Amino acid sequence: MLSLSSIQEKISSLVHRHKTTASDIVETAQEVILPTASKNWDFSITFVGAKDVPRGDILSSDPYLEAYLGDPKDPLTLSFITGVHWNTLNPVWDAKWELLNVTDETELLLYINDKDKMKVDTPLGKVVFPLGAKLEGSQEHELDIVRADGRIHGKLIVHTTGTRSYGKSTSLSKATTAGPVRYSRHTSYAAGVLTSENKKFEFYAYRLRLYHLSEIFGTDASQYNGWNKEYSAAQKIFGENLEGSQIRQALHNQHAYLYRHGRSTQYNAVANGTELGDLLHGDRLKKDPEQDLKMIVFTYSIVPKGMYFSETGAAFFQDFMSKHAMHANRATEVMFSGEFRVFRDEHNHDDWTLMIDNNSGTYSPRKEDLHKVKKLFETNFPGLTVITLDHEDPVLKDIRTETKRIEAETAARQKQRFSLFSSMSSKSEEPPSPQEI
Repeated sequence: MLSLSSIQEKISSLVHRHKTTASDIVETAQEVILPTASKNWDFSITFVGAKDVPRGDILSSDPYLEAYLGDPKDPLTLSFITGVHWNTLNPVWDAKWELLNVTDETELLLYINDKDKMKVDTPLGKVVFPLGAKLEGSQEHELDIVRADGRIHGKLIVHTTGTRSYGKSTSLSKATTAGPVRYSRHTSYAAGVLTSENKKFEFYAYRLRLYHLSEIFGTDASQYNGWNKEYSAAQKIFGENLEGSQIRQALHNQHAYLYRHGRSTQYNAVANGTELGDLLHGDRLKKDPEQDLKMIVFTYSIVPKGMYFSETGAAFFQDFMSKHAMHANRATEVMFSGEFRVFRDEHNHDDWTLMIDNNSGTYSPRKEDLHKVKKLFETNFPGLTVITLDHEDPVLKDIRTETKRIEAETAARQKQRFSLFSSMSSKSEEPPSPQEI
């Protein structure tokens, strides 16, 4: 059996080999791109907040904002969403969105909604905001919020900084975004208590609203990775019988439980690899700055609404029929799924590295699509080193073996605490809102 230290050396070797290759490619392909004149615009838009939004409930609202640069029904339309502010008519979102190569007079459609934990979210109002030359420089705007009945109720506060597109932005064929990636972190205290060994009473599930998903993976769901018809567990999950229906309902309930929105939900953005590492490991590094992060594994599923994931932990997931189907909310196909690690490699400048694979029995993503995953993360998180591995890679098999040994030891210590969560997650819950954030 390989030792933990030898596994870590293998990981470091992979990082070093990847960085050498990537560096050679960059040096070979590097070009000096001089700023050129353009008739289009780059914008930094901050959705500061709103004043006196309409009430969604009897006394108040739980408002959030959705923005679309085009038709909201078009999957290729660039979109943005803020976090929820609870029980207020004067939310402060302070959420920034970077847009590139925007044509003059392009309309930005802004929708303010009231978040409902159990029902469909309530539309509160709409703002149509043209972008273009008149927004050059830094400006602050108070925009009328128009209700569905045509009446004006409240103001939306937006700050913009507009400049002529230049450099690489001028070579784009259409408008695009430079991020940052918005996320929501959902806290489960019950699951945290049940799985905690070190008095950490929170368990986190994350959603990243990754950009360029439709551009990289396409919009035709039939071309995504469907459930694995050769895998017995997947056959049970997606079987057209009573057992399959019950399993899918349980997976939906577990998804709804872990990803429910509430006052403990954290909303923010990550712009690069360093910020992604801080999001996932900031708490543990505060306690132990020298902690090695290579053996901490996350299970993920990527669907058109984003990337859903949580720390794997054999103890927490031992009663789940499929971790990946749960994160995907029982979807019959995903863009991709598997496991990943985010760590700083001490032998390579301490840079943040993402090691991500297609290790999912439920969906068995094609290894030929791993390059799409690499492109996705390098585009969304500048400066992040991305290594993709097929689940049959010998090195990855060694890493998984050692990880499972560590998880099994943890599971043995936590096993007695799990019947409670199993019974909680099997209770029926209302479906999440179609406007799920």
